[in-house]
Amino acid sequence: MANLIDGDLNKAQQLAKTAQVFAWIALTMIGLTILLNSGLTALDIVLSEEISWRTKVNEIGLIAVQILPAVWLCEAINRMNMALKHYCEGDFFNKIASQRVAEAGEYATMAMFALILIVPNLTQWIRHNGGFEMRVEPEYLGMLAFAIFIVMVGRILSAATTLKEDNEGFV
Repeated sequence: MANLIDGDLNKAQQLAKTAQVFAWIALTMIGLTILLNSGLTALDIVLSEEISWRTKVNEIGLIAVQILPAVWLCEAINRMNMALKHYCEGDFFNKIASQRVAEAGEYATMAMFALILIVPNLTQWIRHNGGFEMRVEPEYLGMLAFAIFIVMVGRILSAATTLKEDNEGFV
């Protein structure tokens, strides 16, 4: 029985290590995409002598608004990566790790709200069009629901960790 449990724990640690590699790859790819797409465009705008400073500010503001969901998704992946670090070490009932999972879900939720509500509305306002817009796509709603589930799983893990600590206190 002990060998079976040790094997499962080793497998879980290996999965966490694999997931951590994918997290680093995702962070790198998203960061490079943000830099190449938005950073270079922003640099072109700043260096352009044909555009007025007011237009430059508006265009840079639009770029900043457009990358907001990607930045929050990067932070979500980073928080999950922090949790995975604990899991790689076999520290599965760690309060901080469970909090990081919940935080990852919170950042992913903010990214989805930004994609659905913040980006379309701030884009309109920066362009001086005003009004209200929502981007309601089935995949956005699905990703929002998934992000909220991650928050809940993180909080459940946190409660389980607290329960484990309380039970160990009685022994």
